[in-house]
Amino acid sequence: MKHFSIFLGLFFSLNLFPDNRILAQGREIVQFNSDWRFLLEDNPQFSDMDFNDASWRSLGLPHDWSIEGKYDKKNPSGPQGGFLPCGTGWYRKTFILDAEKKDKRIFIRFDGVYMNSSVWINNRMVGTYPNGYNSFEYDITPFVRFGAGEKNVLAVRVDNSLQPASRWYSGSGIYRNVWLISTNQLHFKQNGIVVTTPTVTPGEASVRIDYNIISNAFPETVFSWTDNTSLFIWVDKKDDAKKIPENRIQKLCTLLSVLIDPSGKEVMRKETEHEIGDYTEPDFQHTFSISNPHLWSAGSPKMYMLVSTITCEGKLLDQVKTPVGIRNIQFTADKGMLVNGVQEKLKGICVHQSMGCLGAAYPSRIWYERLKKLKDMGCNSIRVGTYPFSPEFYTICDTLGLYVMNEIFDEWNRGQEWGYSESSYGKLPYTYHLYFDQWHDRDLRAMVRRDRNHPCVALYCIGNEIPNQRTHGIEIAKKLKAICYEEDPTRPVTAACDFFAGANIYGFMDVPDIAGYNYIDRIHPQKMYEAEKEKYPNRMFLGTETYHKAPNWIAVRDHDYVIGEFVWVGYDYLGEIAFPDLRGWAFGMLDIAGFPKPEYYLRKSYWSAEPVACISVERSKGRKFDWSPRDVTDQWYLDEKKDSTLHVYVYSNCGEADLWLNNKNLGKKKIDRDSCFATWDVPYKAGELKTNGYNAKKKVVTEILKTAGSPARIIARCNRTDITSDSEDALIVEFEICDKNGVRVPIAENEISLQVEGPGVLLGSDNGNQYDPEGIKYASKNKCRAFEGRMIAIVKTSENKGIIKLKASAPGLTGGEISFSIVN
Repeated sequence: MKHFSIFLGLFFSLNLFPDNRILAQGREIVQFNSDWRFLLEDNPQFSDMDFNDASWRSLGLPHDWSIEGKYDKKNPSGPQGGFLPCGTGWYRKTFILDAEKKDKRIFIRFDGVYMNSSVWINNRMVGTYPNGYNSFEYDITPFVRFGAGEKNVLAVRVDNSLQPASRWYSGSGIYRNVWLISTNQLHFKQNGIVVTTPTVTPGEASVRIDYNIISNAFPETVFSWTDNTSLFIWVDKKDDAKKIPENRIQKLCTLLSVLIDPSGKEVMRKETEHEIGDYTEPDFQHTFSISNPHLWSAGSPKMYMLVSTITCEGKLLDQVKTPVGIRNIQFTADKGMLVNGVQEKLKGICVHQSMGCLGAAYPSRIWYERLKKLKDMGCNSIRVGTYPFSPEFYTICDTLGLYVMNEIFDEWNRGQEWGYSESSYGKLPYTYHLYFDQWHDRDLRAMVRRDRNHPCVALYCIGNEIPNQRTHGIEIAKKLKAICYEEDPTRPVTAACDFFAGANIYGFMDVPDIAGYNYIDRIHPQKMYEAEKEKYPNRMFLGTETYHKAPNWIAVRDHDYVIGEFVWVGYDYLGEIAFPDLRGWAFGMLDIAGFPKPEYYLRKSYWSAEPVACISVERSKGRKFDWSPRDVTDQWYLDEKKDSTLHVYVYSNCGEADLWLNNKNLGKKKIDRDSCFATWDVPYKAGELKTNGYNAKKKVVTEILKTAGSPARIIARCNRTDITSDSEDALIVEFEICDKNGVRVPIAENEISLQVEGPGVLLGSDNGNQYDPEGIKYASKNKCRAFEGRMIAIVKTSENKGIIKLKASAPGLTGGEISFSIVN
């Protein structure tokens, strides 16, 4: 619980969960996720505030209606969308605003709606937004009503009907958090506080804070469009040739910046006074130096807190808390990446946002658990693929210490086979190419502005496998790069190129700061980056997407100039189906439920200093699939092959490893530094298979596989004993079907029924199996058929106190049970 308390503390710092009593005079942010109505139909009357929605489904956000639907190969989302339904749906919420807020500014912020959302408030349409991944907000001040007797109705239309619209499962609906924000008329602009660290050394660091403030009307402001004497042109105070109209109001305001170190101690304070007029957007700047700073890095993710306050006439007008990581990241053509002056390789993993049974809608704790597993594997960086993730995701990466390649577009305005038509078309019929020309500037700026204060963000990627890399792309790339620089000149830009040979000839690869290579070994299977370095000696190289295979990592490890790699992919995900009858991509290092596969431990052997020894037993030979070169299992249970000789791998980063079968020594072997495994051919016998890893002849790690008996009972496990009442918290409980000795039975596929007692809600269950031709795995939250003898259930709280009990049962098995306390 300690780790999650720290995690939630950072959420507080982002004003996601502020203490509204403290900020009542200034800014109030309320999570607006409860008491929505939903209907998966389309009718223009649904935007009318007087429409009767009493028969609609009542639900809370986040919500993904696609994952609730029926898996069907006739669904137009196709294999890319996991054969799940999409369509058009409406959300409505009725709410009351206190009369005391009548002089405030009121905003509604959406962290992600997939896709083509349109928003109405009290019959007034306030905006449309096609992008399904960015955060966006609307100022609804002119259209809301205040007071106990005045209702407000928010209506949101979400149109995901045109399919296929994505190369992976996207989900449908308001699948991220929604926030209702109230501020004073004078306030910090959304994303209007920018923190940079121009110079960083172990002894001293400089911190620069750029403020953008919006000042609307002061109480004394008089503004009338009907009084001719009030008609005038707003002029800048600095323009001495013009006189400021007498009815303009200016007030002396105080801007205060306070920096708090990781221990909670104030280390720096700066206060300045400024004349601020009504109807202006002034910019201010604070700079100061810190001696002996705590530096942020993947190995030491220490965070400061900036508290920014603006007051006027003794009244607090606004206060915002911004997490700050003091760090310096440089990229060079000879040494790759330097973090605070020290060379560091990007040991990166690509991830998609879908999470099995929950689809695209889930509490942020789930991300914490999944990223923690990647971190424990030795991963130090994440490539978001290939779109902005939720705001909470970046906070978790700040907390855990994970560098992020922040990515925005999977296509621009050309398709893969440009030339058949002069019209723009994309990778699929209804993907982002339909919106790029009109929306790319806004979308890219929105991503950079939202995420630029996160120390985890190391670089920006302006496109993944963009067809324009071969034609009509250079000018677009230059424009996107310039936008990134305008919004954030502190970070470099890359693009992930799969046709880099053609992009080199065209000149596209020379536009980004860092040349991004997807699957470099397709063109240079032996020399890899060396072949490119010989031709482009001043270029910076990054493996923006790579196979699991060891040579890809060796090419990074053994060449200083290569920044790192991002392996495809960390977790299995929905959609982008590679073979018939799969429900999604099935070749990650962890399955879609979060269980590590043997390849997880091979990658850990490459990347981690922690001793590793993992036994993997070959199930079938001859697999030729680049993303998953071996078909292995982590069980010594091959009933049908009792007379066979099995090929056994031991994945390890130790100097040597041995193997034992039923206390018989099968020999000790050296572990090759490049492959990180040794192999044995073992005649199968039921019992115990054991390996020991040795460094300098000292045993440092042991792993044992045991043959299981008949299924006897269900065992429940969780890495926590308590849960908070916060909406972002959730528990992941693992269930195993075991024999009487507690050994998991890998052939067990019993259907397990789940029951929650107490103030808890069962969000879903999953078994990690991507092969599910009947499409029943997500049909019920309360039942799940085990796969390889295991499954998970995800639980969150529904109230603020009590004990939650989760029970699992199956005919013929002793049931499993686990309890949790709710802490606030």
